[in-house]
Amino acid sequence: MLPVNAQAGMPLPQRADEALVRSLASQFRAVNVLWIVITVLQVASCAGVFCAAWNVYVLVQRWRIPRLIEARSPAVVRMYEDDIAWFVTFLAMNILLGGVVGAALIAWEFFAIRSKVLANRHLFEGVAVPAGQLA
Repeated sequence: MLPVNAQAGMPLPQRADEALVRSLASQFRAVNVLWIVITVLQVASCAGVFCAAWNVYVLVQRWRIPRLIEARSPAVVRMYEDDIAWFVTFLAMNILLGGVVGAALIAWEFFAIRSKVLANRHLFEGVAVPAGQLA
């Protein structure tokens, strides 16, 4: 049975599935690179040092996510279902510490990447991923 597009209710060809997974992984990689740029800029200001340290910690924790997306790991869906509190906390810290660009990146991930992962959860559920690839 072909996977079904949750929004349109129509079967997705295999190529469309692969393109979507590649696009999601690519977007997450772009988010990671932009976090590096933001962190470097924040280190340059005294007020941003704490925020920069926090961003580095989060970046290290989330660096493997594009590979998990490409592997169609069920952990990706669980992460986005369970991490609402994380998004709110991370967003608040970036806003309070002057990370407006960081807040925009969080919004991008939350509304663009997260919504597509959850709408296409069938691409990630039921896929066996070797234990060494889990975050």
